Amino acid sequence: MKKAALVLGILGGVIAGGIGMKWLSDIGALTEQQKMTAQLMGQGDQLQAMGIAGLLLLGSLVAGIVGGIVAFRGRLMAGAVVMLAGGIVPLFFAKQAILFTAVLIAGGVVAFMAHRKSVRPVVA
Repeated sequence: MKKAALVLGILGGVIAGGIGMKWLSDIGALTEQQKMTAQLMGQGDQLQAMGIAGLLLLGSLVAGIVGGIVAFRGRLMAGAVVMLAGGIVPLFFAKQAILFTAVLIAGGVVAFMAHRKSVRPVVA
């Protein structure tokens, strides 16, 4: 389970970071006239939210790699929290990011389930 958490964390982080870079690249390529047109059409807030989500997805790249390594080294709960945070926080700004953070979230769930499996209740 530790290896699965490591692989899912790294893979999910790379996927999320890649789409974050793509979104930021697309927003950066817009001209001032296109940005003004988006503001006039009432889509300026959506454009700004996509930019914030792009930056957070870049943070998910780091969260996935760090969370996967931490979980692999035995700190399963800490790794799970880092991966879940990296997968869920961008969703507050762009719901469509779930398509790209699902693997990272799955890595967090696997690490959490491995932690639950390793902790046995004490029977008196």
